[in-house]
Amino acid sequence: MNAPSSHPQPWTVIASEQIVKDRWIDLRADTCVDGEGRTIAPYYVLTPADWVTVLALDEQDQVVAVEEYRHGAGIVAIGLVGGAVDGGESPMDAAQRELREETGYIAAEMIDLGATWANAGNHTNRSHHFLARGCRKVAEQSLDEGESISVQLRDFETIGADLEQSYHLLAWLKAREWLRTAQP
Repeated sequence: MNAPSSHPQPWTVIASEQIVKDRWIDLRADTCVDGEGRTIAPYYVLTPADWVTVLALDEQDQVVAVEEYRHGAGIVAIGLVGGAVDGGESPMDAAQRELREETGYIAAEMIDLGATWANAGNHTNRSHHFLARGCRKVAEQSLDEGESISVQLRDFETIGADLEQSYHLLAWLKAREWLRTAQP
């Protein structure tokens, strides 16, 4: 066996098999060789669409939050607006669409807070974070089939303690930092 290198090296994919692909999941099993020549197989990789998370502030700087059932965890959770980026859609467009669909609100200003890997270990997608400012309600919700979302206005400083999804908490932290440093 080769001695470990001083720096990790990318793996080489020598085979890949599609396990399942439908509207909900895209899963493949890769056979890989690492930098030390070891075979890692199967290594499962999820290939979902990119995600957006929007911390929306209304005209009084209250967070436009959503409460919905999250089946993977089996919980009803307070969270931020979010969803998948549709094919051919930019993350900014997806953020604006999701805000209007889930809450009926539109933003006067949408600020891109950057993107992070959703889970770099086995997901190929990025999570894009946005701060929506000056939000006002212009319509009723336009929810997808199977969605049930309650819209709530919450205090910006205290909602962080209620966010149980990591990418929602990260969007809140990024927005808090942006507001702290961008404000005069």
